[in-house]
Amino acid sequence: MVAGLQIFGMAQNSSSQTSDQSSATSDNTSRTAPAAALSGIAGMEGDSGSGDTSGTLPQIPALLGGIGFSSVSLSEMERSNYLRGGINVGASYDDNPLLVSSGVESNTSESVFPNIKIAETSSRMRWTLGYAGGLTVNQKFTSQNQGSQNLNFDSQYRLTPHLSLHVAENFSITTGFFDGSNGGDVVAGAGGPNASLITPLANQKSDSTTVETNYHFALNDLVGGSGSFFDSRFSNVAGQAQLANTQTAAGSAFWLHQLFAGDWAGVTYRFERITFDPSGETRVHSFYAVDTLNFSKRFSLTGFVGPQYAENQGLIAGALTATQTNNWSVGGGAEFGWRNQNTGASVGYSRMISDGGGVLGSVLLQTIHASVHRQLTVAWSGSISASHGTNQSLTVPYISSASSINLTSVGVSLARNVGRSVGLQMGYSHDFQQQFGVPGPTPASPTETLDANRNRLFVTLSYQWAKPLGM
Repeated sequence: MVAGLQIFGMAQNSSSQTSDQSSATSDNTSRTAPAAALSGIAGMEGDSGSGDTSGTLPQIPALLGGIGFSSVSLSEMERSNYLRGGINVGASYDDNPLLVSSGVESNTSESVFPNIKIAETSSRMRWTLGYAGGLTVNQKFTSQNQGSQNLNFDSQYRLTPHLSLHVAENFSITTGFFDGSNGGDVVAGAGGPNASLITPLANQKSDSTTVETNYHFALNDLVGGSGSFFDSRFSNVAGQAQLANTQTAAGSAFWLHQLFAGDWAGVTYRFERITFDPSGETRVHSFYAVDTLNFSKRFSLTGFVGPQYAENQGLIAGALTATQTNNWSVGGGAEFGWRNQNTGASVGYSRMISDGGGVLGSVLLQTIHASVHRQLTVAWSGSISASHGTNQSLTVPYISSASSINLTSVGVSLARNVGRSVGLQMGYSHDFQQQFGVPGPTPASPTETLDANRNRLFVTLSYQWAKPLGM
């Protein structure tokens, strides 16, 4: 697909491609490749940029299948053609990997992960392809020792001057230190996996696919559509916890109209089908009014609000047999992002129906989050993040599941580049999760509340190299 898009782009703009290649070749002979950023999972930084904010087209919100707003600073957004690779060696300490309220056991793990990534930018297309794989060894929970892998592909392509395409794919097999909780902000209205629930130590296989296209058919009007699929499967769960395999398929269509320079408003319809084991399904129809405001590459504000209609089939918390229920609710949210040369910040709120993250079936999810990332010096950068989420269950996978779960998380990290090849990253996070309406052990206590605290420390030492590509 990538090769075909390149040929198509060259046919449309061969003269500009030729000049770009010659200038890139001359530049590559004199410049030194920068060190890779120490963010994301095991050296594989998101590096997704901010879309086409240099022209008159809007930045497509994550709710509509776009890439959303990146909180990295402008100084970290260099776009060039590079082949990157390296190896990361890390260690982490988790004082409650089983996520229990009593009988807490701690765990220390060590990880080794080589990684490689290729990134290419041209006048019409930008794409990245990366792979990281390695081994995590747990000191106490040796049954959780396994190799972990992550394959990531992200592409943005201008098919014609008025038609754009975004395709992204992420496949991972993870456990312990090398997992999704080590990076990524919660994006309001993203419609992806539920990040406001954490699970006990387990092996997880996940696959996420997103396709989005938009057509600028008139001077001030744009239409588009997107489709996404997310599949999450758990195995070898530590302790007595029960986790449910979950699949979420979603599709949406939208229309945006430019009210004034930088401000696009419109409507969207979104359909989601959430299924989970052992037997449960929720179908969601959402109708939103959307407004997205962008000023160059520094400022972004997105808001959406509208009704949601859910059709639920499965267990309800506290019930013994599956039932079918239908309900209306109000969904909405707002996401604000700002950045300058050295600082990036984002804050957001959302209220919408989502999957249960393997712990619950489907939920009415409310989240609020904030994060700040700053380049402190030439070598040092730091970030702070905080989030709070409430998950009110609509359906549950098991009779023993909670009726609702709240999660509050805070985290801080520091990263340092030593020269242009060696990097150091360290961080701390605290999670406080409350489960309400958990079935009690005796008839005298039909339900109970379980609280779990978790502290995590990690440090990663990486060696990265980058080779310019004369393309």
